[in-house]
Amino acid sequence: MISIRKYTAKDKKTLFVLIEELQDYLVQIDPMKRLRRLPGYEENYIDDLLKKIKKSGGVIFIAEVENIPLGFVAGVLNKQSKDELLGCVPTKSGRVLELIVSEKNRGQNVGTLLMNKIEEYFQQQNCSIIQVEVFEPNNLAHNFYKKLGYDGRVIDMIKKIVTADNS
Repeated sequence: MISIRKYTAKDKKTLFVLIEELQDYLVQIDPMKRLRRLPGYEENYIDDLLKKIKKSGGVIFIAEVENIPLGFVAGVLNKQSKDELLGCVPTKSGRVLELIVSEKNRGQNVGTLLMNKIEEYFQQQNCSIIQVEVFEPNNLAHNFYKKLGYDGRVIDMIKKIVTADNS
């Protein structure tokens, strides 16, 4: 049976392994071949993630079966700046920074259970919306979030241009 619990310091290596797996997948599906994973990526990324979580009152939940990790979700609480309030109604929001389920554990409801848990956390924090960023080529993630009721809101466009450095 899958259980969901809060992150503890002993889970840090698990986060390393899962973020490596995600980054390798994103590198594979990147049509522009702009992504990579150099040595030290996972440690740097997870250290930065943990700082964001601590600073914002965020949380990480781990999914596991019999102490075997299956995936994790990480989220933060967002505060609107004075500038943002000039153009947007006051809103307390949560942001999912990462949702990662090990490839061998996908299709077993792990991602949905993790999202349900973090949505519950955001609801307890009185958030009225939840945001999540998805890499555009990641159709699996797009479809997953749509099934959970998420809608597209902003699209970040990119164009590769030729310069003297990359010609």
